[in-house]
Amino acid sequence: MNHSLLRLMVLRKLGHRGSRSVKKRILFNILLIGLVVASLVFAQIFVVSMSRGIADKYALLGNGHLQIHETGELELGPMEGLLDTQLVAQSYALIYSPQANKMIRLKGVGPDYFNEMRLSQLTMGDREADEETNLPRILLSTTLAEELQVEVNDRVALMLVSQNSIRPQLCVIRNLYDSGYQELDANLVFCDYDLMHRLFGGKEETYYELLVEQSRMKIIKQELAATGYSVTSWDEENYSVATNLNTSRQAVLGVMVAVAMLCGYFISELSRELVEDDKHKIAMLTLLGARKVFIRKVYFTTVMVVTAVSVGAGTLAGIALANNLGPLLSYIADQSIPSLAYYLLDFVIVTPVLDLLLIIVVLVLVSMVSVQWSLRRVKVIEPLACTHFD
Repeated sequence: MNHSLLRLMVLRKLGHRGSRSVKKRILFNILLIGLVVASLVFAQIFVVSMSRGIADKYALLGNGHLQIHETGELELGPMEGLLDTQLVAQSYALIYSPQANKMIRLKGVGPDYFNEMRLSQLTMGDREADEETNLPRILLSTTLAEELQVEVNDRVALMLVSQNSIRPQLCVIRNLYDSGYQELDANLVFCDYDLMHRLFGGKEETYYELLVEQSRMKIIKQELAATGYSVTSWDEENYSVATNLNTSRQAVLGVMVAVAMLCGYFISELSRELVEDDKHKIAMLTLLGARKVFIRKVYFTTVMVVTAVSVGAGTLAGIALANNLGPLLSYIADQSIPSLAYYLLDFVIVTPVLDLLLIIVVLVLVSMVSVQWSLRRVKVIEPLACTHFD
């Protein structure tokens, strides 16, 4: 009987067979709470996806997921999760054009380096160098080309330091690439592996670059280290970048949790409004023998139903909005807005389930506690108050 009565009263509070004003208030609160939740979910998905996108750029184009610091022949047996192995070399040099100069990271790679995985992380220019020349050819980013004010087929000079001597090396720009992340593109130049060895005479840093499945990276690293190889990961090679990405993600998550707590407290205002509007009804129920615990349960259940519907709808809306963000990001990227130049706008949307679960759980728990606290006012409503409101 109590369950049926509780269900009936909760439905009435939710506007079932109620007045239009009651329905409007419930729908307004559902819309408002859902909008806040959708914003929190969308913001967290956006930040996490961008952070992982930047990490993928550095892993696939910068250093690989793992690096084996060996110069000899590498013999790796079949290994689950190992996708690609490339011998690369790197060093630093000054690049000069008639208009500007800049310190760059020169990376020597083999002909098979730009496989399907790496090509998915960048866009190559449509125009390849077609000029017949004996000069070495290099691959520049569009970002660096704009700084140096050069284009495909132009000549640039690399100022090299090798064997205690400084000498220039003229090169031809073979093509331009764009990874979508200017922070990485601004100083990364690719050339042939053999050219690196010839220019630096063995003074360059040589290592094997491994691409692996993300879920197997730690396991593969441990297996290689146990074999005796000197192995590092991309985040160790780019410590400041990895630290900044992780700090940013944690900071944003902290802000989202704080906003979720405020939203949970706001939900208690709904229970306060319901109680204030229904004082005479509560007094009448008390006169009819209803227990204060039962009355509080009715209002608590009502508010929690509104909260559950709002959180569910807001979460789905936030996920749907984030997963359909691609066209908008592409449009913004095409506009070349200067203030967004150093933000990555080309990344795969990833749903951070644990982060979203934390935000939702905090919101619901805070709302439960705040609503229970708000419903204490039911105790102070006396039956005689019924005559005051008649």
